[in-house]
Amino acid sequence: MKNFRNTIESELERLDNRWQALPLKTQCKYVIILFTFYLTMGIGVLVKVCYDLGKEDRHIEIGHIESPSIGDGTSLRADSILINNKKFRNGRERE
Repeated sequence: MKNFRNTIESELERLDNRWQALPLKTQCKYVIILFTFYLTMGIGVLVKVCYDLGKEDRHIEIGHIESPSIGDGTSLRADSILINNKKFRNGRERE
């Protein structure tokens, strides 16, 4: 674990040294580009939420994700562990 931590620290230090070696103008350019991307993504999410709320039903449906194999009933797995669970409980056969 210590070796893993040392590896991560050395990689982060190497990346920090590369960042510090860049000219200040280039650093500012990268920060502005990343901020613009972040702002664009945020505006996109807000537009999507407003669009969903503006629909006729006026609510966002939140629900569980259903597995397609469970819904149609065509894929029944015959798992030996499940079969054994029905016959045995705590290592002893049920009476």
